[in-house]
Amino acid sequence: MAIDVVGKLARVTADITPGHLGEVLIEVRAGTERFLACASDKAATITKHSQVLVVGSLGGRTVEVAPTDTMRLPR
Repeated sequence: MAIDVVGKLARVTADITPGHLGEVLIEVRAGTERFLACASDKAATITKHSQVLVVGSLGGRTVEVAPTDTMRLPR
């Protein structure tokens, strides 16, 4: 059974750097699970403890994320 995590908030547990995967912790079901993660901006570095939004699924347990501090909510 696939887990739909797109649109969920996550916490970075290992730095995400250009060209390298990091790791995020996402709340799913009744707990939390770890996923490999890359930044939606391929040149960005997202540091450990940052809050991110899952914006895509790359298959398996790998997701694409964007930092929430750079997002603008619609008015």
